[in-house]
Amino acid sequence: MEKRIKKYEEFIKKAAEHPTPELRAYHAEMVRNFQHERAVHLAIMLFFVALTLIFGGLTALAFATVGGTLAITTSVLAALLFILSFFYIRHYYFLENHIQRLYDVTTKLYK
Repeated sequence: MEKRIKKYEEFIKKAAEHPTPELRAYHAEMVRNFQHERAVHLAIMLFFVALTLIFGGLTALAFATVGGTLAITTSVLAALLFILSFFYIRHYYFLENHIQRLYDVTTKLYK
């Protein structure tokens, strides 16, 4: 997705120098697609962050009460979820910033 949005951003910046009604319609459709992608990734990111917090709490609880294998297992799961959450946050940050740039191009297309 990152390659696709970068490639599209390069294309539309060049094409925006000579806007046409067809280009405006195409750009509007592409922005809608990218916004949908961003919304889906927001939901997934929030899900993983919530799971990370839950397993982080379970890890603390397991170490405080039971210990042993359960505590190690929950800490490994919490660590894996933390790593996944980090990459989802990074990807969502990328999508958000590039879609904001596309909004600037939209303004340029209609001026």
